[in-house]
Amino acid sequence: MSAKTVYFHVGRSTHPIYREQLQAVPTGFAYRVAHPDLLDATAATRLVQGSSARAARLRELAERAALRVLGQAGHVRRARARVQAQDDLIHSAELLLRDAPCPYVVDFEHAECFTLYQHAALQRPWGRRALRRAVADSACRSLMAWSEWAREGMLRALGPAAPRASTDKVVTVLPAIRPAVQRPRERGGGPLRVLFIGTKFYEKGGVEAAEALRRARRTHDVQLDLVSYVPQEWARRLDEEAGITVHRPGGHDVVRALYDQSDVLLFPSHMDTFGYVILEANAHGLPVLGPAHQAIPELIADGETGLLFGSENPLYGEDGLGRFAHVLPPPRSYMNALAHPTERYVDTIAAALARLSEDTALHARVAAGALERVRDGVFSIERRRERLGEVYAAALS
Repeated sequence: MSAKTVYFHVGRSTHPIYREQLQAVPTGFAYRVAHPDLLDATAATRLVQGSSARAARLRELAERAALRVLGQAGHVRRARARVQAQDDLIHSAELLLRDAPCPYVVDFEHAECFTLYQHAALQRPWGRRALRRAVADSACRSLMAWSEWAREGMLRALGPAAPRASTDKVVTVLPAIRPAVQRPRERGGGPLRVLFIGTKFYEKGGVEAAEALRRARRTHDVQLDLVSYVPQEWARRLDEEAGITVHRPGGHDVVRALYDQSDVLLFPSHMDTFGYVILEANAHGLPVLGPAHQAIPELIADGETGLLFGSENPLYGEDGLGRFAHVLPPPRSYMNALAHPTERYVDTIAAALARLSEDTALHARVAAGALERVRDGVFSIERRRERLGEVYAAALS
């Protein structure tokens, strides 16, 4: 029996998860890929390096203004997919489709990706109705959440008026990644090498990372490599801070080298609705320290693949939806809170760093657990291949 053809449909930009997806094609299916970025691991790097800071800032301001208008209008994004005669199914990457010519499934990081991360759209009755209509479309066979937290948020976004036939379409299908190393990170002598990666300094927890590192260094030998676009008010301070090295985001080679020399990833993000960088760290045999909010507790098994610390100022509420009408950009009061984390919160992060620094047996255990989780565990390519095969088969049955 010939393989069923699945057209892999993505929008203007691609997430690294979809390059990994090409390694997880279910048995009995074959992908047709049209987007060049899926086949080019340097695409995101060229985008970063090819844009001047001023041009990028102007573009960001224009996009934010447009997003605010669309959110207020209750806009639900739907796209069209250009299929070919041989296509049996469409796998759409975070895009609901309009007038799909064949059955399709869509995976998503968070429910509000369908409203351009504007919670205001779901606060409009017509916006929520538009979302329900899109999901009720007979061509839409399954919505695959990246986490159980995202699945629950999607159900709340649809609301109690959504029919059972629609809510039954919402399932959890975890992303996957290939191991990048054969062995977990082994700590040698010297300091605990901590890595922070986050282009948005405040939203990703850059302030907490720097402050926690400074406090941990009072009693423990720790160092921090910080990869971010550091705002001017922090740049000089970090340049003068002992134990902290700042790196400007850039090519894949730079990040890979930092993974290879680090002992742990520190991920105090307030905004991430998944945190794919956690899986990247695990693929390099690194444990991760992160806050116990949003989907992060599903990615970090406390004491097994990393350590969880307390939560402060998550961008999303306990219902899995945005705390503010517009999360791009968040309110100024919220950004001010991120710039001034509480002493208690910084202390909890510093304590986690100190614990991992002094307990080499703990580090060995969580590093091994981190790599195992992507090699043979819930975030393995084989596990996703099997789960996707079930979803694809059900969509075509």
